[in-house]
Formats: sequence, C-alpha cells, structure tokens
Amino acid sequence: MRKTFKYILFLLLLTFTVAFLMTSSLFNIKTINVTGNNRVSQQEIIRLSGLSYQQNIFRINSKETMKNVFQSPYVEKIKIRRGLPNIINIDIIEREPLVLVPYVGSYLFVDAQGIVVEINSSIAGMNLPVINGLKFNTFKLGEEIKVENKLQLASAIALINQIKKTGISQEIAEINAENILNLKLITKSGIKVNLGDDSNINTKIPLAKAILQDLNSKNLKGTVEMGHKGNPVFKPE
Repeated sequence: MRKTFKYILFLLLLTFTVAFLMTSSLFNIKTINVTGNNRVSQQEIIRLSGLSYQQNIFRINSKETMKNVFQSPYVEKIKIRRGLPNIINIDIIEREPLVLVPYVGSYLFVDAQGIVVEINSSIAGMNLPVINGLKFNTFKLGEEIKVENKLQLASAIALINQIKKTGISQEIAEINAENILNLKLITKSGIKVNLGDDSNINTKIPLAKAILQDLNSKNLKGTVEMGHKGNPVFKPE
C-alpha cells in the first residue's frame, strides 16, 4: 500500500513539475545567444530559427529549429542549448568559401566539399582563387556543385583542400581544372604551375609552395612543370 502511495505521489509531483516547466513565464525566452557566426548575422540566424522571445524554452523543438537554421547554405553544423531559466544558445560552424567559380556573369562561392554557399556578382575583397574549366549547367545553394564529370570535381576538391592545407590560397589567382590530367595554377605574380594529374597532390603542392617562394624572392617569371616523373623543371619567360 505504501509503495502504491509513493508511486502515485511521485507521478503527481512529476506531472506538477512538468506542467510548471512548460507553462511558467519564468522559462520564457529572454536571451538568444549565437556563437560561431562570421558570415551570417545573429539577426538572420534568429530569424531562420523561428524562435521568438517569450516562447517557453521547454516547448522548443530543437530538431525543427536546427532544420530551419540549415536553410542558410553557410551553416554546416549547429547545436541548440538551453540555459536556465530563460536563455537559448545557438552554436554554429560555418562553411568557408575557398574558391570562386564563374557562372553567367557572377561567381559561385564554393567550400572545400564542393558545396555552393553563395552566388554574387561582386568578389571585391574575397582574395580567393578562381577555378575555371568546371562544366555544369545548374546549381543549388547549400548543395554540391553538379559538375558533369565527377572525377573532375574530385580532382578539383583534392587540389583545393591541399592548397588550403599548405597555406597558399591567397597566392593563387586561378586554378584550371579543365583537363584533370593536367591541373594548372596561376599565381598572382604571374607564375604558371603545371601539376599534371592529382596523383601525389599532397606532395606536389608543398613542393610548389617552396618553388614559388624561391622564384618570387628572385623576381622570376615563367612556368613550373611538375606533371612528369622526376624533379620539377622551371622554364623562365
């Protein structure tokens, strides 16, 4: 009998607690914090989330909120955290555009996974390399660019990631990926680098970086041939 009474009392207390948490104005949202955002404003993140002030924090559907925020192509990852009694924290990780792809008078901003995060006619201040030679008819923001030749995209992504890892993105003006057997770089100083295919790209790019640093220090212009077996060959202009 005592066990039954205790069980009923526990259920009543649980019901009362849940009802209090779900209905008390004490837990109505008063602060929404957004962290990790650089390209998407806090106001835009809050707008996309669908959250509103004075909404009870325990009535929030976190999965639905995250789905809403993912409408921004720049948002790669998101976490929703409640802070008692009336705070919502939205932590996001943004996608970082690494290359610019020409498209009908504008440019697609593309990240390291080949995801299109933005289209813009202005690239002022972007300081990113332009990648030419990709063949595609259409695209959708927040999705991988639909290149006709998937091997071409794979080669381009491998090259982009290695350039980022090596830290020479800001030195590269153009990447030409039209021929996946002969990927090409053009630096802002005018030096051309013929890489060949994407085999051993993780060693070719660091080597190319060292060569470019040496050539720039000597103010030399020309073409670096790296698509063959053996040591790279520099052909001055």
